[in-house]
Amino acid sequence: MSQKTTFIIKDETIMQVKEAVKAGFFKSMSSFVEIALNNELEKIKKNAIRKEILKASADPLFLSDIREIQEDFKHSDFE
Repeated sequence: MSQKTTFIIKDETIMQVKEAVKAGFFKSMSSFVEIALNNELEKIKKNAIRKEILKASADPLFLSDIREIQEDFKHSDFE
């Protein structure tokens, strides 16, 4: 489902987006905005995951579990 939304964006930015669409980089201004927003949301998600990984890397119980798993699988066959 799509939703119509209004934003206030600087004229210069709008002109650059129009040029990108005109040059064929995007099929429409709406497509450009949706792709840009999705890219930013993906960055936010990746940053949140990165922070959780860093937090886990300092957690002694997590690190102990990792070592235990590595020990359990050190003799596994990689066929």
